[in-house]
Amino acid sequence: MVGDLTKFLEEREISYRRLEDLLNRAERGALKRFSRDELVELGHLYRLAAADLARARYVLRSPLLAEYLNEMVGRAHHLIHRRRSSPLKSFTKFIMQDFPSAFRTEIKPILLAATLLLGASFVGGIAYQLDPEWGQLVLRAPELRQYSETVESSHEELLATSIDEEQMASMSAYIITNNIQVCFTAVAGGILFGLGTLYTLVVNGFVLGVIGTMFLMSGPDKVLYFWAGILPHGVLEIPAIFIAGGTGFLLARGLLVPGTLSRGDAVRREGRNAMKLLGGVVLILVLAGLIEGFITPLDETWMPPEGKIFFAFALFLAFAFYLWRAGYRPVSNEAPEPEVTSTTFRLE
Repeated sequence: MVGDLTKFLEEREISYRRLEDLLNRAERGALKRFSRDELVELGHLYRLAAADLARARYVLRSPLLAEYLNEMVGRAHHLIHRRRSSPLKSFTKFIMQDFPSAFRTEIKPILLAATLLLGASFVGGIAYQLDPEWGQLVLRAPELRQYSETVESSHEELLATSIDEEQMASMSAYIITNNIQVCFTAVAGGILFGLGTLYTLVVNGFVLGVIGTMFLMSGPDKVLYFWAGILPHGVLEIPAIFIAGGTGFLLARGLLVPGTLSRGDAVRREGRNAMKLLGGVVLILVLAGLIEGFITPLDETWMPPEGKIFFAFALFLAFAFYLWRAGYRPVSNEAPEPEVTSTTFRLE
């Protein structure tokens, strides 16, 4: 059997290498530049690999060769049979199906990130109650004094409610950029075996607990304005950080628990859902930034604090329902693609 497998690989090596080359070029966006002969060759090699896949499974009984061919067949199938769709249709599919489905699939690392962030917030709040100077562990003294001065000011100057009308657009852009930067840091930290993600979640969670407790301890007359100033956008921002942290841990899982795959293949496998989650995080933060820049600063004439809290409550319920149900039973007329898995098998 070993001799048959070796002879088979010698016969197919050139064909498989050529198929790999065509697939790599096509996936880099060069498919439109393929000549007619190259397109015909791609189809021929795809059918050859699909036939060899069955032979590798049931005749040669080589799991590694079967996985290697399964990956190439899946990639080729996607390129050859995918339907062209408009950018708007693709965007809608991403929002209504890809992102929420990826969220539910990877709920465990997201819950881990949520636990770490909320746990650090709890520790930060308790630490500030015991000794306000503890806030300086993660906040520089000038920043801590700035927040203290804000707490001591009138409620009209609390949190994002102090943004002037003419500054709303620029502040919204700044807020969106800052939040995206924090989330990208949490995601990128996964490449450091999750340590960067862990650090980002713990530090930001501690800061959140310190600042939140600082405002909440300022007196009952300001508690309402605190919630009105944080909840309208916070019900989106905080879950976005959870998802970003979970995405970082997803990449870390590929590095720490690759299973039978190489670490590179494992990270690429985890990266499929990671990219979907990251794209969803960006969209959530854009919406949260718009709310923080345009809705949160509205004065009581346009939206009283109670109205902002009600708005936040309704938004949170809608967002939770979206993550829970959107794309739960997708309807598709497309032919199912072969299962695609990465492998360490390579033609040497």
